[in-house]
Amino acid sequence: MDQAFKRLSLNERRIVVSIDFGTTFSGLAWSETKRPDHQNVIENWPTASAKEGKSSPKVPTELRSVANGYQWGFQIPSSAKRNKYFKLRLDDPSGATTDTKPPEELTQIYLSHLYTHMKYSLEKSLSASTVRSTPIDYVITVPAIWSESAKQKTLTAVEKAGFKSNKKTFLVSEPEAAAIYTLNHLRSSTLGVQKSFVVCDAGGGTVDCISYQIVKLTPRLTVKETTKGMGAKCGSSMLNKRFRRYIKQKFGEEYWADDDRLREAMDKFEQFKKDFTPKGEPLSLRIEMGTNANLGVRRNRWTMDQSEMESKIFDPIIKDTIGLVKDQISATGNSVSAVLLVGGFGQSKYLKERVKKAVSSSIQVMQPPNGWTAVVQGAAMFGLRCINESYSKLHVTSRTARKHYGVLLSVQFDPSKHNSTKRYWCKKRNCYVIDAHSWFIKSGQAVEEDKPIRTEYTHFIPVTRGRGEAPNNIFKIYCNEVEKAAPIHMNTSTKQLARLNIHLERIASQMTSDKQSLAADGHWYYVMSGFIEATFGSALVTYKLSLNGKQHDIITVDYE
Repeated sequence: MDQAFKRLSLNERRIVVSIDFGTTFSGLAWSETKRPDHQNVIENWPTASAKEGKSSPKVPTELRSVANGYQWGFQIPSSAKRNKYFKLRLDDPSGATTDTKPPEELTQIYLSHLYTHMKYSLEKSLSASTVRSTPIDYVITVPAIWSESAKQKTLTAVEKAGFKSNKKTFLVSEPEAAAIYTLNHLRSSTLGVQKSFVVCDAGGGTVDCISYQIVKLTPRLTVKETTKGMGAKCGSSMLNKRFRRYIKQKFGEEYWADDDRLREAMDKFEQFKKDFTPKGEPLSLRIEMGTNANLGVRRNRWTMDQSEMESKIFDPIIKDTIGLVKDQISATGNSVSAVLLVGGFGQSKYLKERVKKAVSSSIQVMQPPNGWTAVVQGAAMFGLRCINESYSKLHVTSRTARKHYGVLLSVQFDPSKHNSTKRYWCKKRNCYVIDAHSWFIKSGQAVEEDKPIRTEYTHFIPVTRGRGEAPNNIFKIYCNEVEKAAPIHMNTSTKQLARLNIHLERIASQMTSDKQSLAADGHWYYVMSGFIEATFGSALVTYKLSLNGKQHDIITVDYE
């Protein structure tokens, strides 16, 4: 929970708006401190002809450029070209696309439309004067498997689009938001101390798995994350990509050069995949080539064999998802009592059937009610808890780090643990030193919520400019998600995650004569001892600097 909110009175009215920015569909929900037990999911969306022309729990994450700006969501005619899947390119800019604008810009444009509609919906529900006078806090969901850079890009786009309060915009990982909602709505008979659950959030672009163990039931449900979460880009949009590739290979690229033909086929598949089962009705498409026995076309109709649909389109994606679930069960120690499927893809009956067959018969496989909106509702609940823990029925005591996080420090060379080929002489200290990692968070480590983890460090600032070693105003944060044991020295599997830019000019008043010291190189330095504090949150690690016993807001973070 953010420290800034801890003193807020329970009588102070606030509104929390959650944004589930999805690959294929996006959702909005809001809640208020007067009724913290209720999440209002926005279900009326604008069409080309009306502000509220379509009823749906979510709206397509799609944009269309028109003469006077952009159409979005349900406003776009079914036959029109559109920008879609641009969310995925925030984390993979090299991915193939026909978009003419960068994903950050498309994301901001789309979110600005969501913001406008959110304001309209809130004012209709609560009145314009209430919305103007009540503080609003925002929560945005992001895939847990994303890079910190992609998460930061999303946060920046969200705030530029209008979702920015006078406090801060909160980030929550999509599987954690889904878990918060789901665990709050499980029947009491399903819950039990020491029981573990895997929550599989299967969406349009990504599938994320996260596991919790119940620590206690009263006075409120308390859980802890039991193992590292796992995820992959194997959501339902990958089914669309496989089907598109399949029909292009079967009938040729030239046949599908007509955009209208391809769009009609993909629209048919989009509806078909939701209820697919190998024993159900097969997919039939209009193929304009008369009768062609070699291709299975009869009177301009082609029907895809169900076994072919299962093996070529569904099986590879289903197997990837099952693999994530089974790996998570194994990492949890096989003590899992239930797998909870949420998200749009998570509502597939066929996915449930396959997962059920793949896991032990002692494990329940469940699709909780409202699974498609579990993420956006859970995010609203997360936002209320950030304001005041009293608004939450669920408490997460700790999360499990998915990778090592640390800094590279210059330390005195120790032949018993350091590589001698990497040492170098330091005049300032009059000894051999070496660059070695100090890992403040290690992969698999249980990290308590809002408990800063400290890394000691000493800052040397020359008393006279130009005399002595220049101060290091940049701290580089590194991560390693490949190796089980955190490496001491820099290697190919360790990546730079972020740069902490330390603005020393803001603490010039603390550089006093009593903090001066003569170093071995013959120069005088201000010696500032302190800590880098890392706080492990749901979606991002945040950093602060403490020098000489005081915490300073003198760091800006640039993610790689």
